[in-house]
Amino acid sequence: MQRVRTKTVAATAVALAMLAAGCYRDNGASSTPAPGGTPRKDLVTITPAGVGQVDSVTWALYRGTTSIDPITAGDYPEITVTSLMCESLFRQSPDGSAEPGLATRLDFPDPKTAVLTLREGVRFWDGSPMTADDVAFSIERNRDPKGGGYWVPVLDRVASVEASGPLKVTLKLKQPDYWLRDVLSYMPGMVVSKRYVQAKGKDYGTVKGGAMCTGSFKLGQWRTGDVLSVVRNDGYWNRAESPLVRRIDFKGIPDEATLTAALLTGEVDGAYLELPLSTMEQVRASGTVKVYHGPSYLIDALIVADMGRGPLADPRVRRALSLAIDREAYIRTLYKGSAQPARALGTPGTWGAQREVFQAAWDALPAPGVDLDGARRLIQEAGASGKTVRFGMSNELNKLATEANLVKSAAEKIGLKAELKAVSTDAYSGFFLDPKARADVDGFFTTNYPNWADPGALYATLSLPGGPQDYGRYRNPEAASLLRRARGSAEARQRAEATVGAQAIVTKDLPWIPIAAPDTVLVLNAKLTGATVSSQHLFAPWASKLGAVG
Repeated sequence: MQRVRTKTVAATAVALAMLAAGCYRDNGASSTPAPGGTPRKDLVTITPAGVGQVDSVTWALYRGTTSIDPITAGDYPEITVTSLMCESLFRQSPDGSAEPGLATRLDFPDPKTAVLTLREGVRFWDGSPMTADDVAFSIERNRDPKGGGYWVPVLDRVASVEASGPLKVTLKLKQPDYWLRDVLSYMPGMVVSKRYVQAKGKDYGTVKGGAMCTGSFKLGQWRTGDVLSVVRNDGYWNRAESPLVRRIDFKGIPDEATLTAALLTGEVDGAYLELPLSTMEQVRASGTVKVYHGPSYLIDALIVADMGRGPLADPRVRRALSLAIDREAYIRTLYKGSAQPARALGTPGTWGAQREVFQAAWDALPAPGVDLDGARRLIQEAGASGKTVRFGMSNELNKLATEANLVKSAAEKIGLKAELKAVSTDAYSGFFLDPKARADVDGFFTTNYPNWADPGALYATLSLPGGPQDYGRYRNPEAASLLRRARGSAEARQRAEATVGAQAIVTKDLPWIPIAAPDTVLVLNAKLTGATVSSQHLFAPWASKLGAVG
């Protein structure tokens, strides 16, 4: 399960494993099957490592950063910046696998006890050693519902945390939790200095309070509403991973035309495109930058606002709408070839250990395609002909407007009436945060993802009652039971089998209708190389190998 987080296409929102060897290679093409079932040959997980020193790099975000405290770093700008400065107990690799980070091991001496073994010699930016007390304190901050953090739900099986030795931290569990290592591989597992946080109090992670972490970059200049800079930590404890880039300036650029011009002129050196860029063909044709595509956890979907009311409460209507959506046309129009039709919410980029189990389950799902005649029959069987469905959207974002009009057209082609409720970009987050806003629509759109390479991490957020993304009050006891079984199973294959069992149910019930599986898209100045090209850039130090081309 993930934090109380929502990835909206407006990216406003906060409510916010091992991949089989050879499936994603660190350099070169990937043979990973596309979500539609066709092998992809164009995906890479990381660009070749940089070899030359670079004084400064300018990196674009869709807006400026508001917090660098891991407990409140939940949207793209915050996590992209924070993941360079703060390190987690386990690290997500570019291929999605989890490897040792600030902890070298996580052992379960019994099903309700987890013991972390910490790495020796780790130091914070100020030179002070990282201790077991710092680690226990950092985890407890994420467990504290009064702390204002996003990650309390993902640690809900932890009963207590204590420093049990100089390099040991013991977690007592209410129930077995074998997702714990993965939970500690992103924001909930990031370690901060106990002494520094206590000294700064509520100012920690803000412009006023700054931060204190262990990463290879540390906070440089940061002024409210201005550029945030991270600078190389020349005292970094891991000398083998000293960055080649001395400073990275993060700049919020919400306007698409401005971003395009900045990339093409070299004013901006790189960006991860969290939203599709309508100027992508122009960008690709430029000699200034290179465009890379990589595996991604992302899913573009329609969320049913309430499973208990309106035409979409009937599963036949949901299936009919799914059959009527022309995903290929949507991807051509919006994504410009940087996405694939999605069979399920848990797309191939999220497949962790036991990949063959997920592949077989994926192959058993019907390939997405348009069947208007079949969809019309379902609408007639449901007695829904002529009924009105209303979709929440915003005309201020091309992505939302394009998707909403696509789904509106699909609904009308199969005998439904369709309306669009247009709101501002800022108000769009209300569909995720406010039940009253959801009560005014039948569905709304999201670009979402799990926080580690396991489909169960996403399914749990929307399938467990009271989960972080329980927007539509989807209730299927069998699916919920299978996801709880996955979390509580010590064996990786049992976890995967339980997860694909839940996936089959969720994909049939369609509380969210999967539409497209976007790639990770990196635009990088042609003089630079070494950045990650996968969803790892959200949770780990994606620029550790960034540098000049040889």
